[in-house]
Amino acid sequence: MTINRRLDDNEFMPISLNQYGRLIAAISIFSFVPIVVKLTSANAFTIGLFRLMLAAFLLSCFWRKRIDFFAFQKKSFWKLLLIGFCFFAHWLTYTFSVKVSGPSFTVMGMATYGVQLIFYGAVFLNNSVNKKNIFCLILILTGVALVIPDWSLGNNTTFGLVLALISASFYAAIPILLQKAHEFNQETRVFFQFSVALVGYLLLSPLSDFRSLLLHDWMALLFLGVLGTFVAHTLWSGLVSTLPTTTTGISYYLITPSAMFISYFVFKEELTFWQVIGALTILMSALVNHLINHHQKKGSLSKAPL
Repeated sequence: MTINRRLDDNEFMPISLNQYGRLIAAISIFSFVPIVVKLTSANAFTIGLFRLMLAAFLLSCFWRKRIDFFAFQKKSFWKLLLIGFCFFAHWLTYTFSVKVSGPSFTVMGMATYGVQLIFYGAVFLNNSVNKKNIFCLILILTGVALVIPDWSLGNNTTFGLVLALISASFYAAIPILLQKAHEFNQETRVFFQFSVALVGYLLLSPLSDFRSLLLHDWMALLFLGVLGTFVAHTLWSGLVSTLPTTTTGISYYLITPSAMFISYFVFKEELTFWQVIGALTILMSALVNHLINHHQKKGSLSKAPL
């Protein structure tokens, strides 16, 4: 889940068929991530531990010439520690959200990431927030209120949605922290983002359940580790550095309806009329907020899915 900052120097450059193909592949994989998390009987600790172990190993192999493995010797290494902690907290709450409430409610909560990022930027980077941003936030909160089936954390759907909102909050902090850690190159930041989060999962490894996994569970873990993490994020990292932020930003929000569509057929997840209205309100408000932020032309934070 790599998040890169870039300027729109190529905003009006045509998109090649190769780029379209990689974009479709990345969005498709990301859309299946919450589905596969729900399908496997592996718990949240097992999923995170395996996924990060495999991803960190693959990154260290393919990016070994570009990663500063001795970054921990620098005084500013605490920045990478903080990034890794937020990534760890994001993944843990995300996975628990999927397990508790299902993929649809998790991706709805994660769709609030963009708006949260705007307000984080205002607090920590002195970026401006206008009335349109605030209006989008109010609409998103209205959508969340419509989606919640019961105002009690004893309800699994409500609890899972709250976890997804918390996960989005940690996720939104990552691009801010990445900007603050500009003294490290992208490969080093990504590697330690994964590696520090892996340490968190290693500390919780007694809670994992590898011994109880069946063949289909291992296949699911391989998908999450290889395709869902390494391949998809490698594709996305290249795309956000070459495509306009409008393209990558809108594509990011395609994950929500795609995952909900797949979840409907796989798990028969049905939403009430008002929950559908709430989901549409969240998604459209988040998308409009992204376009508003894009047109401000003050540089943009390209998003990366899970």
